[in-house]
Amino acid sequence: MGLRRLLEQYGEKDTTPLSINQMYDFGQYEAPGRNRSTTLLAAAQFVHEELPVRCAHLIQDLFALPFGLSENSAIQEVVGLFQNSIQEISKHPRPKSSREELELRQVVMGMLKRHRTIVTHMRSALAGDLLSNEERLQLQPFLDRFYTTRIGNRTMLAHYVRLGEEKQPGWVGLINDKCNIHTVVSNAYAIASSVCTYHHDMTPPPVRIVGKLDTEVRYIESHLEYILTEIFHNSIYQTWKHHTHRDTPRRELPEVKVVIAEGEKTISIAVSDQGGGFARKSLDSIWTHLHFPDDENLSHTHQKEGPISEDEDVSFSPNDIDFSPLINGYSRVSPRFSQNGLPVCRLYARHFGGNLSIQVMENFGVDVFVTIPKSGNHPEALPKSSSAVEE
Repeated sequence: MGLRRLLEQYGEKDTTPLSINQMYDFGQYEAPGRNRSTTLLAAAQFVHEELPVRCAHLIQDLFALPFGLSENSAIQEVVGLFQNSIQEISKHPRPKSSREELELRQVVMGMLKRHRTIVTHMRSALAGDLLSNEERLQLQPFLDRFYTTRIGNRTMLAHYVRLGEEKQPGWVGLINDKCNIHTVVSNAYAIASSVCTYHHDMTPPPVRIVGKLDTEVRYIESHLEYILTEIFHNSIYQTWKHHTHRDTPRRELPEVKVVIAEGEKTISIAVSDQGGGFARKSLDSIWTHLHFPDDENLSHTHQKEGPISEDEDVSFSPNDIDFSPLINGYSRVSPRFSQNGLPVCRLYARHFGGNLSIQVMENFGVDVFVTIPKSGNHPEALPKSSSAVEE
């Protein structure tokens, strides 16, 4: 079947969102009547059916880009990657044996590696001063859809690949059955502190963690760690910048406070800093994926420089390459062109029914609130393609 027909065929189908509980239950080898081989085979069959649909929807979105962007060479590179993935999957029959499952898993691992360049291509296509502020705002719905679907794709594929690796106690694929919130908060703060110290030769402010410190939830731990690391990096850097660059004697930086709360249906994490905040007129701009020239100093919006890019391999555990959609670090690129930061963090938080919000106190600091559902039953927030939205 030709590529054009494949795109039409898969583009007409709806995606199949998964919940954390579905991903967890589906991946358990110990379930009655199942073993490692049957579990991996079922996962491979789902990926074989679902991935081309999601890639076709992404291609539809890229073809529908305004302002001539669909003809941009970097966008064409991204389209080519998704087209190749559809063709590669289609060349392999639906797996019916362990051998065919392993072959597909190796194909998926190759895709995950090749698709690491997608963020770089998107930065290249959208960076610079070719677009007006109004045009940038018009691109926001597309970028939200694009990055949300990319989060879903890489989560699905990484979970499948991880199921084929040696099982860790309490884990199924990417999911930790008892993700300890206090531990994730502490790890994320340590990572952010290390990045800030490395790049700014600074002593990070102390952190104080209070609340229900024994809170646990079934969750994709790397998602939460990524969100919190970005938030902490902003808080640490801005607190240092706000209190150090003054005509006052050097003093200990005010603490970053974290509150962990567990409700009936949600878990909430509040991060409060005294980094000076920013003008309230800029509050809407923090959710834009593209840089606005007037917001150059809006440090709570974009990632700062750091040692690791989303396009690079990162160790999830010792000697183990991480194919998760997340990283424990920050982009090497200038924050002006990072296109990550809080907008993408909010998409990660919302992917399984949570949220990320901000309250700003100008000339004092920022409060960031992360909520995640406890049930694990929320399906992925996969968007409709642009063609479906237009209909």
